[in-house]
Amino acid sequence: MTNESTLQPDTPSALDICNAALSKIGEAPLDALIANESTASRLCVLHYHPARRETLCMARWTFATVQITLDSVSAQAPNSLTPYQFTLPKDCLRVLDVECTEWKMQGRRILASRAPLRMSYIADIEDAEQFDPLFMDALATRLAEKLAMPMTGNQSLRQNLHQEFHKIILPQAATVNAVQSFSNDSHPLLDLLRKMRAPHNPEDCE
Repeated sequence: MTNESTLQPDTPSALDICNAALSKIGEAPLDALIANESTASRLCVLHYHPARRETLCMARWTFATVQITLDSVSAQAPNSLTPYQFTLPKDCLRVLDVECTEWKMQGRRILASRAPLRMSYIADIEDAEQFDPLFMDALATRLAEKLAMPMTGNQSLRQNLHQEFHKIILPQAATVNAVQSFSNDSHPLLDLLRKMRAPHNPEDCE
């Protein structure tokens, strides 16, 4: 029987996620993430942040969703449908919703029909203590997929991890996050129906 007094505090870290990824490909865990200490450590340091950002971009993670109101940086020609320019926050990985009828992306800017502009986005969250368990599992699987070939040379293992990530883990996590984004009496489909039935005013972006 496990002696609970010997258990360490459950505070997830990048090292924990890397070790979870290594376990998925049958490799031994690391004691620390030091780039030049071993092949496993070097590859984890190389691939961890790209895998983290990719996984963040692939779902509407509630822990990483930020709502903000942007002020216009500058105005374009007055006859344009999107005369106002807004600079995206530095930590914005993916724009989710923009509360405006006319808008478009242009590099790291949003062009919109009016100002100020309310929007929500996925932020570049690095602190592993903010990750939810489903995200950590998804990230570990995505990282394991990247590590599989250079660490084991096993193409079948890499393909299996790719399928597990895209067909099982990510869809399940995305579904749970979509549901918990709404209150108990406000299902996402009901919210969509309300928007479809609401009177449409093309000049009202708020």
